[in-house]
Amino acid sequence: MTNKGGVMTSSTQEIKNMKLISHHDLNGYGNIGEGVAIHKTRDGRRIFYMAHVAAPKDITSVDVTDINNPKLIAQTDLEYPHLRSNSLSIVGDTMLVAYQSTDHNQPGTGVGVYDISNAEEPRRIGFWNAQGPQSKGCHCLWWVDGEYAHLSSGTPDSRPTNSKDDQFYVILDVKNPSNPVEAGRWHFPGTQEGDSAPPLARHPQFDAGHSLHNANVYPDRPDRAYCAWKDSGVVTLDISDKSNISMLANVNYAPP
Repeated sequence: MTNKGGVMTSSTQEIKNMKLISHHDLNGYGNIGEGVAIHKTRDGRRIFYMAHVAAPKDITSVDVTDINNPKLIAQTDLEYPHLRSNSLSIVGDTMLVAYQSTDHNQPGTGVGVYDISNAEEPRRIGFWNAQGPQSKGCHCLWWVDGEYAHLSSGTPDSRPTNSKDDQFYVILDVKNPSNPVEAGRWHFPGTQEGDSAPPLARHPQFDAGHSLHNANVYPDRPDRAYCAWKDSGVVTLDISDKSNISMLANVNYAPP
């Protein structure tokens, strides 16, 4: 990728069967991760929201209604330098943002709830706090039904037996956006203090931890959570009773 006269161009060796339509440098803050979503405003605009994976920026929104001429309309700052905005989801005029810290027990971690009805001025209206002695907060969230968000997160009271197992499945009830509350949780038996199951075996070479990366729940099967669990593989959970979650299936490829 090269810059010629302010226009980004690529050789045919770098891009095949694709064409660069437009580019915006986000005021020099291009550290965007997996947290992206398009929001269609009430006046018909298409706003592209992006979460930054490192300080100082939090969320950037770009008007992409004219895809050939993207316009930055808002860019917010993180509350603390140790935070990152790992993930986001949008339903209607409400946006959820996942906040994770660089170390345990740092303030600001959890899930922020935002009113984005005014795209130029996103406004926080609620917050779920995940700060705790063994918590780095929320890594990833999935929210599609407007009611329950499905998180990979630590919690204030979580006590993992290994610090790499510090994020697990949490269901967050956001029906009241100003007061999100936990509705359920599930971790691999043996990964938290007090579990009757023995601690899980560690990967001999590449120990990424028995922690959850992400969980997806689809509207046509709201009683199932499909989870990617790092060193514990792929997990299907029965969440028909959110206060009593159980594992239905586990396919584990680690170690290979």
